Amino acid sequence: MRNKLNRAFGLLALLTLCACMADMPRDDAAARLAPALDTSSSDLPSFGAPNPIRFSRSNQSLAEDFMALSFVLESGRQIPRISRFEGPITVALAPSAPPALEGELSRLLTRLRTEAGIAISATAYRTNSPAKITIEALPAERIAAAVPQAACFVVPNASTWQEFIRQRGRVTSDWASLTTRNRAAIFLPADASLQEMRDCLHEELGQALGPLNDLYDLTDSVFNDDNFHAVLTTTDMMFLRIFNDPSLQSGMGQADVAARLPAILGRINPTGGVVSSINLANRDNRAWSNAIGRALGPNMPEGQRLEHAQAALNIAQRSNMRDARLGFSYYALGRIALARDPDRAAAAFASAQDIYQRLPNTDVQRAHIAMQIGALALARGDMTAALLQSTTALPIARRSENAHLLASLSMLRATALEGLGRGSEAQRSRLEAYAWGRYGFADRSLMQIRLGEIANLAPNATQAARN
Repeated sequence: MRNKLNRAFGLLALLTLCACMADMPRDDAAARLAPALDTSSSDLPSFGAPNPIRFSRSNQSLAEDFMALSFVLESGRQIPRISRFEGPITVALAPSAPPALEGELSRLLTRLRTEAGIAISATAYRTNSPAKITIEALPAERIAAAVPQAACFVVPNASTWQEFIRQRGRVTSDWASLTTRNRAAIFLPADASLQEMRDCLHEELGQALGPLNDLYDLTDSVFNDDNFHAVLTTTDMMFLRIFNDPSLQSGMGQADVAARLPAILGRINPTGGVVSSINLANRDNRAWSNAIGRALGPNMPEGQRLEHAQAALNIAQRSNMRDARLGFSYYALGRIALARDPDRAAAAFASAQDIYQRLPNTDVQRAHIAMQIGALALARGDMTAALLQSTTALPIARRSENAHLLASLSMLRATALEGLGRGSEAQRSRLEAYAWGRYGFADRSLMQIRLGEIANLAPNATQAARN
């Protein structure tokens, strides 16, 4: 299940920073800086052939993370045995899915075949003979009415929304009760941006084919509710390769799977070293998870969000966390404090960046933080610092296929270049921002608001626009 709350929280952070800058020029700069682009065009930019960031992992860490992902649900319930699809897997898009999603599905299926070794292919949608996995697009409000905390989700033993509704609450829809997977349905928001639909497709199809848990301490996986990663990573493909290895089968318990992991990993990741005893202890700190969940949750006054974010940070520090959860605690605090206290936010972002720099496989996290640090630099008129942050982070945003971040960083870079008097470079970066914005945002007005607000962060934005 992909958490929608973090996505909304991420979108609003810079807008609230703009709102707190009382003397800042507003809409004129945004309107003047916007290029004359037809954002309603169906010709969206493409990331081309996949070129994922290659993460380095030891087999010991892969084994322990795999077990933690595979035998616990996101709710914390234990899973007594693994279940998976046995044999070739077919995937079908329901007629409600937008045409652009077909290309995204094709790219993903190619990666699953080549990187994860899964026998999976697309097939035509048929109601009388459904594919093993069906993907249906629905209005976001309809999804929220059924599962309020989810932007999208996957359910077992269903092929349509109607079938899911009929069997809700029954044992057939309980992942933990399965001994094998026969059918699954993925529900995506039809009225979201192409990026959000694609991100949902990656995470939900990944869970349909593999582990069902999310772990906040993973730095290199979409199976993490921090939503830093947009698409399945090379580590995720390794998890899926393990999950679907011929040495495993549906119905195996924790001990049987753990006993087979050293040989599996030695074969598929020969440079990863040996696996000694696997620590099967529950890694979840429920108090921290609850606090961070409330900080990012819906319908919560900003002051209470800030209290919960600070509580999560306090728990992380008291618990001596030295993993990604500590970094994310600082990051969440910074995002929530941004509107009320930019100085406090800046300190939190600096702490988050320092922690992530000490952890392996955190290029993507640091790119997100660079966006925030760069925006704060822009707001105080430090164009050189804003340019450095955006230029450093842009290649990571591109390789991680995050159009939303790409657009935001490109506009940050454009505004910094404009402030430094490098107008032609600024215009090229601005055009790139609006191109990727069409992929990363749900509609033209939202894109213009978001990118225009970034342009308006610069104290001299209006003057720069008039030159």
